[in-house]
Amino acid sequence: MSALNTVNASSDTSILPLTSATTSVGDQAAEIARLKRTITELHGSVSLGGNKRLTSTVTLGRGIRRAVSLFQDISSLVSEADRRAEEEDDDSEESIGSTDELVSDLQRDRDRTFGAYKQLILMVPAFERNLLNTDGAALASYFAMLTRGANDGRSDDISAMKKALANWLNKRPSTKPPLNPEDRVNRGFQHDTTGGLLCPIEFNWDDPEVRAKLRACEEGFDMSSSYFVRCFYKGGKGDAQNVEEGFLRGFLLVKAYSLVFTSPSSANRVIDDADENENTAPPGSTSLSKATKYSVAQKLNLNAVTPRSIAYVAVLLHFSLTDAPHWKSTFNNLSYELMYNFIVDFFEDTSGPQAEDRIKSLFKWWNKQIFPVRAAAMAGSRASLNKLREQRARRET
Repeated sequence: MSALNTVNASSDTSILPLTSATTSVGDQAAEIARLKRTITELHGSVSLGGNKRLTSTVTLGRGIRRAVSLFQDISSLVSEADRRAEEEDDDSEESIGSTDELVSDLQRDRDRTFGAYKQLILMVPAFERNLLNTDGAALASYFAMLTRGANDGRSDDISAMKKALANWLNKRPSTKPPLNPEDRVNRGFQHDTTGGLLCPIEFNWDDPEVRAKLRACEEGFDMSSSYFVRCFYKGGKGDAQNVEEGFLRGFLLVKAYSLVFTSPSSANRVIDDADENENTAPPGSTSLSKATKYSVAQKLNLNAVTPRSIAYVAVLLHFSLTDAPHWKSTFNNLSYELMYNFIVDFFEDTSGPQAEDRIKSLFKWWNKQIFPVRAAAMAGSRASLNKLREQRARRET
């Protein structure tokens, strides 16, 4: 019997313990009143405890869209983990019965999903234990609370980026008319500034005919035709014959990442690469700033950028440049889920050692932008470790 039920039982006057046989009726009434107050307090504490657990679970979920998966639901991630566990127990190979390309695409989808699951169990303490020890109805409620937190976090980030992006771009003299921080009306291809940033590098935005075709969404001239858009590139410029050069190094991406994961003040220190060669804030500015509260990165124990966090920010940045009235997974024929998957795969699905080296270089660059103090410390630690290994190896010969 629980403590609460025990107290409820003791409130029955027929079994009420008395301190003496001569206890007066008034004393009994006082004792009953005291026990009733105790019961009320216990009910309140149980309710409060439930609210605290609800709040805690919802809060834990806020990082899921940011660093686990922007679109997939939690049950899909768990299903893939279960499928893999069953696959390990089954010696027979699964037959998909289709072309090599479809098999490869399916396997990549599964790998991406399982990668999200691994991030989820790192981010949400006791997630796997809850899976094992929670019944179906309670588990559905647990997933719902995590999902609520995940979607709340995404909504807050979209709102913050809508406002911040307008303020950043309005500092450019060429942004005319100025963007309204409170809504996305008049953004998209219809505005010269946002249209230029949304323009794929395959097209010349400066050509009036090309610009008109993009605005008219003519066949082959729409925002869904390419993910290599100018807002993702350093200096807003890319080479269609070498799409990786400068890709995902745009200053707006760095500002947006800082806004979401570190702080608005750190985002404001990122220099517009339309005028400068480097994106970094002045040396030491990050370490000298006084932290007033934990950042999202600190809450998520994120001390280095990840493919999924970059993909998340890229999608939100692109969406914030459009004139979409509200959050949509597809807008103007462009699937943001496919864009997100593409950027995750850009990092995770490399085709060879040279591509892996380019990705390592890109990560190194990103960490220098977002976590400069830790990046410098890690570089020093690595140099010391390499020297130690080298000298020990010489002594072994």
